[in-house]
Amino acid sequence: MGNKNGAEGGSLQDLLNSGEPITHFFYEYRGERAVEPLLLIENGITLWHEHIYTNEVHDNSYLWELAGSIVEDRGDTPMYSWVEWVRYRITTGAFVPAQWGNQRPYPYKGLLISAIYLQEARRLCAGGQPDRAWHIIVLAYYHLGLNTMSSTAQNTSRAAHVMHAGRTEKIRALVLGALDKIKRDGSARSMESAKDQVVELIRTKRDQDPVKHWLNEFDTIVPESTKGRTSAKRKNDVLVRIRNMLDNWSLPSGPYPELAEAFSHFSKRKDRKTTPTKNDRTTGEGVPIDESEYYLRLISFVEDGEVLTVKLSRNDEPT
Repeated sequence: MGNKNGAEGGSLQDLLNSGEPITHFFYEYRGERAVEPLLLIENGITLWHEHIYTNEVHDNSYLWELAGSIVEDRGDTPMYSWVEWVRYRITTGAFVPAQWGNQRPYPYKGLLISAIYLQEARRLCAGGQPDRAWHIIVLAYYHLGLNTMSSTAQNTSRAAHVMHAGRTEKIRALVLGALDKIKRDGSARSMESAKDQVVELIRTKRDQDPVKHWLNEFDTIVPESTKGRTSAKRKNDVLVRIRNMLDNWSLPSGPYPELAEAFSHFSKRKDRKTTPTKNDRTTGEGVPIDESEYYLRLISFVEDGEVLTVKLSRNDEPT
């Protein structure tokens, strides 16, 4: 089964992929057993809310209430069952939440479908139809998995203009690298400061390869008519143009979610001492927010109903 000593000699946190769920549920601790569908639904709801709490790019908490209203407002359908007709319309783009308010393709289809299916599965169990609820639960988990942070970033990135994405790929890599250093140094206290420091870091490396080559390449492939908003005298300064682009790239609605997420670290709204981002996101479900600092939570269900929880904190010490 692959490398049995994968974590040896390094941090377990380093072995996790970006965007993986923080919480993982295990149902057959010390023995095989059947799992009640309501437990899976409850855990699915927890995972759904964990996803919206940890998404630093978009606040999708409104989707839970939207899904609830869709579940309650059942109507006639031309084909499929009611719930599959709803999924069909979301999948094909025939239905997009009004809150998105954007002409770009909607990247959170899976999250909305999952919210609808979790609530529909719960309704079926409450109505004495647990057998039919099973495939609804499976599809709820499936679509929730489609909207992990990494897959959402990929889906949203595809909505950006392909040509522009190709032109800026190496520049974006420079920006991400600079942001990582600035974050580690703790030298930026605001979004604007982070943007300025990114440009200055690139400036210090502009005469070194591969930075020099990447800047020249970018400068060559960008048409003269699109070389920035500045005056003619400074229009051809590649670093000025990059600084201008950062204003768009840092936005939650910008074309590159990975950059929006990286810049969000420097947003004043993320100051935990004032207004924690997580606490601003809530739904009528009342799923609690765990504010403790951990990167992995393992929840195991024991046969007698006991629940064993292990949390791995940022220093790799179980809690």
